[in-house]
Amino acid sequence: MANIQWVRRLIQAGGLYFLGTFSYYGIFRCPFAVPYVSCENCPVIQCPGRKIWLTAWLGILFSALIFGKSFCSHACPGGMLSELLGRFACLKGRIKGALEKRLSYFRYGVLVLSMYMLWGMNNPRWAVPIRTGEFIKSTALTFEHASGLWLTRTALVVAFLALGLLIPHFWCRFVCPTGALLEPFRKIAFFGYSMDESCTNCGKCDRHCDLETRPAEHNCTNCGSCKSVCPEESIDLRKNSLFLKK
Repeated sequence: MANIQWVRRLIQAGGLYFLGTFSYYGIFRCPFAVPYVSCENCPVIQCPGRKIWLTAWLGILFSALIFGKSFCSHACPGGMLSELLGRFACLKGRIKGALEKRLSYFRYGVLVLSMYMLWGMNNPRWAVPIRTGEFIKSTALTFEHASGLWLTRTALVVAFLALGLLIPHFWCRFVCPTGALLEPFRKIAFFGYSMDESCTNCGKCDRHCDLETRPAEHNCTNCGSCKSVCPEESIDLRKNSLFLKK
């Protein structure tokens, strides 16, 4: 099991290397209302998203078909940041049950709003596209010349990420539109962690889980960390029952 988690850490490091700068630019320099999706038209020439955005999205969707929401726990820089902040969260286990379910609907609203701005509003520019300049200086110039809408959007993203210091994975569980988009793949992916009939519902897995869930259930990202704490060894990576021969 330790080997599985080391593999995940290595993949996370690779995801940070390839997507870290892209993620940064999307939050702090992307001039569009919805970042990461209009990169072919972006005038910010330093952003690596101009070259990798389509490949990245195809890779995310392909991985979702095979391993569900594994991108969130294995390669997403935002997920990695949320995981680190969650280590210090002081309200662990406080948001659960019906309250968690109701709050999780918010991210679907964010997804719908993002799609409307992307296709209904043609993804408007809310910031002056700063083409060149030093890394930090160009970020400061973007804030200086951005509209109030862009500043509000950026402030909300940073605030929701920072809330991970209070509630574990607040961004991933309740706000992230990508997580909302990938959630249905949890049920149709070829592989995923699940429990067998030997499970006694002891609750150790969801208490151990950073996202406070159980294998194959709502918000599960197939990180596999719960496998090591199961006293009955009920948890394993299995082929989805939809694809098992009857």
